[in-house]
Order: sequence, then C-alpha cells, then structure tokens
Amino acid sequence: MFDLGRFKERITATREVPGRDARHADIPSDLHPALAEALRQRGVDRLWSHQAELWQHARAGKSVVVTTGTASGKTLGFLLPVLQAVVDDPSARAFLLYPTKALAQDQLRALVRLADEIQAGGQGGRKVEMGVYDGDTPPTERRRIRERANLVLTNPDMMNSAMLPAHGRQGYSHLFRNVRYVVIDEMHVYRGAFGAHFSNLVRRFLRLCRHYGSNPQFLGSSATIANPKGLAENLCHRPFELVDRDGSPAAAKRIHFWMPPLMDNEQRRSVGAEMVSLLPHLIEGRNKTIAFCRGRKQTEIILKETRDRLRRVHGGHDESRLVAAYRGGYTKEERRKVERDIIEGRLVGVVSTNALELGIDIGSLEVVVQAGFPGTRASFWQQIGRAGRRGRLAHAIVILATTPIDQYIAGDPSWLVDQEAEHAVVDPDNLTVQLAHIRCAAAELPLTIDDAATWPELAEVIPVLQSAGELREVHGTWHWAGGAFPAGDFSMRNTDPDRFKVVDRIANDTLTEMTRPQVYREAHTRAIYLHDGQQYLVEELDLVGHRAVVIPVDQNFYTQPDVRTHIEVLITQERKTLGGGQSLPGEAARPGTGTEAYFGDVRVDEVVVGYKMLQFHNHQNLGYEKLHQELPMKLETEGVWWPVPERVLVALGGEERDALRGMVHAVRAVARIRTMAERGDLRATSFKFTEPETAATRTAVVCYDGHPGGLGFASKAFDLGEQVLRQALELVRGCPCKEGCPACVGDYTLSKRAISWALASFFDDLPVPEELAVNRAPVQRRRRAEPRPVQPRWSWDQLAEHWAEIRNDLRDGGEFGTELLARVDRISVRGNKLVLFVHSANLARWLAQDDNRRQLRGVIGGQVRAPKGWRLAAEVDEAASELSARRQHKLRRRLEDLKKDDPASERQANKQLASGFVLPGDGSVN
Repeated sequence: MFDLGRFKERITATREVPGRDARHADIPSDLHPALAEALRQRGVDRLWSHQAELWQHARAGKSVVVTTGTASGKTLGFLLPVLQAVVDDPSARAFLLYPTKALAQDQLRALVRLADEIQAGGQGGRKVEMGVYDGDTPPTERRRIRERANLVLTNPDMMNSAMLPAHGRQGYSHLFRNVRYVVIDEMHVYRGAFGAHFSNLVRRFLRLCRHYGSNPQFLGSSATIANPKGLAENLCHRPFELVDRDGSPAAAKRIHFWMPPLMDNEQRRSVGAEMVSLLPHLIEGRNKTIAFCRGRKQTEIILKETRDRLRRVHGGHDESRLVAAYRGGYTKEERRKVERDIIEGRLVGVVSTNALELGIDIGSLEVVVQAGFPGTRASFWQQIGRAGRRGRLAHAIVILATTPIDQYIAGDPSWLVDQEAEHAVVDPDNLTVQLAHIRCAAAELPLTIDDAATWPELAEVIPVLQSAGELREVHGTWHWAGGAFPAGDFSMRNTDPDRFKVVDRIANDTLTEMTRPQVYREAHTRAIYLHDGQQYLVEELDLVGHRAVVIPVDQNFYTQPDVRTHIEVLITQERKTLGGGQSLPGEAARPGTGTEAYFGDVRVDEVVVGYKMLQFHNHQNLGYEKLHQELPMKLETEGVWWPVPERVLVALGGEERDALRGMVHAVRAVARIRTMAERGDLRATSFKFTEPETAATRTAVVCYDGHPGGLGFASKAFDLGEQVLRQALELVRGCPCKEGCPACVGDYTLSKRAISWALASFFDDLPVPEELAVNRAPVQRRRRAEPRPVQPRWSWDQLAEHWAEIRNDLRDGGEFGTELLARVDRISVRGNKLVLFVHSANLARWLAQDDNRRQLRGVIGGQVRAPKGWRLAAEVDEAASELSARRQHKLRRRLEDLKKDDPASERQANKQLASGFVLPGDGSVN
C-alpha cells in the first residue's frame, strides 16, 4: 500500500489528474476477416475511437501521427493498416522504426502473438513474416528478414549504416521496391541532434524509394507535444493528419510535489539525498517503483547509496537485490535482465535515466519518482505515464531541485500540470548534418539536379566535396569517388564518432563504450567510474589505443571533473538591437540602452584540468587533484550572445566571470525552457569577444549549441532573444527568496538585487544600486547602421503569370529536374530569355552546364510555347554569393572533422561491408 509515512511534511502540493472513460468505435467493416477474427480472439470487439480515426486516415492514403496517452493502444492502431496491406498483398513490406533496440524487441513479442492469431484465424489468414534487424541480429536471420519479412523492425542507426548503403544488394532492393508503410514510434524523441540526423535519413530513404518506384505512407506516434503535426512533417517531409483525441480509458493519477527540507546551514538537501531516503522506504513497502534520474552518474550514485541502505534494513536483512539500474552504456544482456526481473517480480524498484521513458513494457508499476523536473512537460507526462498501466491509481513524486524551473514549479504547480507541452525543435537543414548525409546519398546513387530540392545546401556542398576528391562529374551528375563507407563517419545520436572502450583489467571484459567527451569527463586517469553500482578506478586512459583501463575498487568517494572553457567568435551571421523601456512594471518607461544580440559560429575549447573527490552519502569535497596530462576538446558550433553593458561590468566590480554567474544562470535556464533544449543541447557561459565595428573587447553572456555545427537551439534563442532576457529578469525578481539562491541566481552568495538590476540594464538605463555604485564612466561605443534590404528584380509576362501552375504540372510529370523547378518560385522573362532565381551561386553554375541546361529546356519546352532559340539562365544576388562562400568555408571545416578518424576505421568499414554492412556499435542503441 502506498504511504509516504514520515515524509508527508515534505509534500507542498498535490494535484489530481482525473481518470478518463473509454470512447469506442466499431471494428471497420473493410478490415480483413482474418484481422477481425484475430482481434476477437484477444477479446477486442470494438476499437478505441482514436484507433478507428487513424484507420480511416491511413486507408485514405494519408500519413498520420497519433498523440494519445501511454498504454492507449497506439501500437495496435498503426499495426491494423500495416497488417491489412500485408494480408491483402504478400509482397507488401513495412519498416517499423524504433529509437532503441529494447523497444523494438519489446514490440516484436507483441507482434508475434498478433501474427500467430491472424494465421490461426483462418478465412484467408496467412503467415506474416517479421523480424528485428539490428546490430545483434545474426547473419542468417538478417538474410531471412531481407528476403522474406513483411515487417522489418529496426532503428535509425541500422537504416543509416546497413540498409540504405546496401540498397542494391539482393533482398534490399525488394524491400525498397515494395515498401508500403513506415511506422515511426516515439516520434517526439527525434529532436535536437538526433532529429536533424533522422530528418536527413528520411530524405535519403525517400530518394531510394523514388528510385525503386515506391511511395510509402508514414504512421507515427508521439508523446504529447505542442507541435506533433509540424514535427512529423519536418521529420518526414510529407503532409500529416493529426489524431489527438484519446479514446482509451485512463486511471487517475495523483502527483505529489516534494520540497527537500532546509538543513542547519539554511540550504536545502539535494535531490539525490532525498531520493536515497525515499527509495528504500518505497521498496520496503513493496511499492513497485521507477525512479528517473537526470544522468548516468546520478543514476549510479543513487543506486549504490540505495543499495547500501537496503543492506541494513530489518536487523541486517539484505534487500539490496530488489533494486537495479537501467541506463545507456549497459550491455544488451544487462538491460534485458532488468526488463525481465521487473516484469517477473524479482525487482521492486529500478533507477533509470530517460532510457525507460519510452514505451517498453516493464509490467505494472505503482509509483514514479522524478529527480527534479525532467526538462520538458512532454518528458514529465511520458515518465509519469509509466505507472498505472494496468488501470490502478498511479502516484508520481516530483522531488524539486534548487534550480530555477523547479522552484518556479514549487510556487505554481499548475504551470506544469495544466499547461500544454512544449514545441519540439528540429533543424533538418543543419549544414553539418546535411553534409554528412549528402556524402552518404552520393555513395548510394549519383546526385542530380533534382536532389537540390531535397537538400537546400546541395549546391554549396558539391564544390567542397569535388575539391576534396570525393565527387566526380559525369554529364551533369555527380558520382561518389570517396571512401567506401561514408555512413561510418558519423553517429546518428552524437556527431562525434570517436569511441573509447572501458575495459576491466581484472575480468578482461569490456564494460561499455564512450565518446571522447564522455571518457574525458568520466574516465580520465584516477577517475572513479560507476557501473551497475560497482566502483572502478581508471588506471590508464590510452588516447592512442582508444581505451580506458579500469579495476574494481571499494572507495568512499566518486569524482567530478574540473572543466575550463574558452570561446572564440569565428563568424558573425546576424545582429539585431533589443527593445527598451518595458522591463520595469509600475515605473515610467525609459529609453532603450541599444543592447544588441549577435548570432554566429563560435569555437568552444574545453579542457579537463583536474577533478574533485566527493564523498558518498554526504557529498562533501574530500580534495582536488590536477591531471598530469590535460584533456582538451574542441567544438565548432553556433551561438547567440548578448554584450553586457559596460556600466554593469563596472558596477559588478571587475571580477567578470564571478559577477556574471547569476546572469548566466538565469538566462541559461530560460533559454533551455523556451527552446525545449536538454542540458547537453544548449550550454551557456560568459566570454569576451571583439566587436566588429569598433574593435573593442566586450564581455557577453553566450548560449551555444552543444553539437558540432549547431542544431537550431541557439538560432531559436536568438529569434526569441528579447523574450529570453525579459523572462530571465522575471525569474530572478519572482523568486520567493530574499537575497538570492540556487534557484534564481545559482548561488546563495550572489546578490539577487544586483543580478536583477544587471538583467534589467539590457533594456533600461537604470541608476546603479547604491551598494554597487563606483566612480568610473562606462566605455562608449559606436552603433552600426541598419542594412538596407535587397529588392528583387522582376519583369512580368504570360510565362511569369502562370509560373506557379506550370511548375506544379512539371512536378507531376516526374521528369529530370522537375523537383528542382518546382522549388523555384521566382523567375524573370527578358525577351527570349527565361531567368530562374536560385539561392546559390554554385547552383546557378550547375544549372548553366550544357547537359543540365539542355534537359531543363526540354522539360520546360514541353509545357510552354517558347520562341525559337529561347535561352535558359540562372541568377543569384551578391548577398547569396557571399553567404555561399561562408557556407563552403564552414563545410570544408566540417569535412575535415568527419575525416579525422583513424586510418584503420576505413579498412574496418571495408571489411564489414563485405560481411553484412554492420560496424561495431551500429544499431547498438540502448
């Protein structure tokens, strides 16, 4: 029985989420009899209303995304049209994409049962072949799936590294020629870096489908987000229908908001300490519980400390076996064991990262505990949906941290419970990601003019790849001449392909693999690495052999890296002036200060220089050690920065890094919320830069993408720049603390009034607070003039008047170049010359090549009565030419990064190509 017992005084608020009655619909009359009989065998006489709605859209040939709650039958909803197609036509194929291997395996078990029921149902029922195609699939099973499977369950990593590059091999071409449906489960996961890669992977997939003559429909499911339809269309490049009226019944949920108590030093206990107090209580009471943590290390620390306490319960009776951890970095055997043990009752609790946020069935759970707000409302609802899956009352406990957003929720739980979820951010046109996938696409099929409609930056990429010797031109098309396996040069989930093995020297066993940034922070020499509650001491970090050698130890501390950061502006892309005079409610408006926001490319140099040793349970600092060899990392990405007014720097006392911590803390918190960014997606600090016009050195607050090349988070923060700063000011002013705390300014030692004044000074020329006033005049700087907009040049005649209709007819014809022409929305007719306005100087040159121009003239001539001897030309303005040069410079840098792998990696790739297109790590997602 759920009882918080002695912890009840920590509950500051409770919210009830009412249950929901079912809304039914009849089984569709056009459902195949074998499918209808299979449903009846499992006791399904009627569908939920959203399942029937999805069926209607799918049968009408539309792509659909469904956003109903956890355990609402979304899987059955999108399987019905897929299985209908297979039963009607045995040659039909469908790809079912899942973000993790564990989820694919979980779904396979349910699919096999349904397929057996279809076959047993008679009335024309036939065996439906299926299988999971991932990095763990044996070669013989892969061959069976390629040649016979109607349903192929896989993940994006496997499609990128194995399926698309091998499309011409036996079995694969049959798959692409006959694919009818693509199912994308947990679509909300595809945001940020992963989403940008996935969107470009779909571009490559659809390109191959067009080559083989197929045109699949997409069926997707998503957690509740503000823009499911827009996200689906961004990811899949197709129009979608939205199904969001949930017809399934739902149990009531009770959400408890938990505030850690104040300690003797007037600071609140940490979330981790509260978790370690609560979890043993829940496990002793046999409440089946899942506890979500914010990262791998926190997961391991909480697991170890919880087990330590469970070893001492009931007079020494050891119950530590009742709790386990689940996170990325565990082997597939370790993860499967945890899944089985929680379902079969051998575990009462599991401590997890967001790896178990997805829809893996781990049985009936009663309680969800969250170590702070998980970052987005979408994740919050997805996580608490893991409890109450069998219709019983579910409990969720949100342990609030001393972060700005958590403390805001403490004062207003309705902000979390009653408002709609956030937008999911994905940037399919990210330059770095496009470069990686265009290289793959060229290796799959030669690039043509039509591909410029698929990849907006194609015309910029081609000259870069040509000069690097990776492309060669053949009659106006571009053929791959680079390495055998460009898909092996990057990872779908992390753009750094550099991997290190963590090896247990005593057991001679590989514990896990890490990226270079991960291993620098978590497995540097003398670090304590935590795995399944066991401590390991890193004896050696071999930077040449790419491995960290560890031994098991039993220490009373863990380690935390000391990372130093330096930022340099590479290119300033945009700049705008912020408004003023509106930031002080109740006071007269003042003139704006002219503070500006910048956006551009930045280089971030991070160096791990040492580490702290923190004691388990009380987390006291036991000491600091410097590394004998510093570990540097370089990141070229995009950032947005706001120069801090000089008078603010003067007033805050000259210690700019320390003085700005409170401003950085508030701005970072708001920027992440507004852009739906995870901690690793959007980072922030302060830095010095040179102002372009005055050459003056300025200090700024900067937010930058945590991924090479940037993925749209900093860009969105630039677009919302003024709102971000104003809401950061509101965050500090609205905090209930008196002087400043970790929630609003990040530290109890910083002055809330000073940081509030500093943030307000972005907009208003406010008097310096008396306690900060100093006698020093701020530095004056020159303002730049606003750029004049470039006016397009047009002449209009009959062709121009009907160009929109003509290009639609051209696209329907499906001939060479029509995809590109359909994207050209501006033309000019000058005598007997038709001019196409394009966004790129390189694309204009490409169109001018004789082979391409001759074929395009033939296509256009088939639709237009053109004068004899008419000419075709393409033009681009000077601003676009300058931007093209910048993009190519950036692309060359990115290409160098992609090709920095060890020479052995290409040899290894060639070997793997011959044996089945699987590299170590491909498809081995958690």
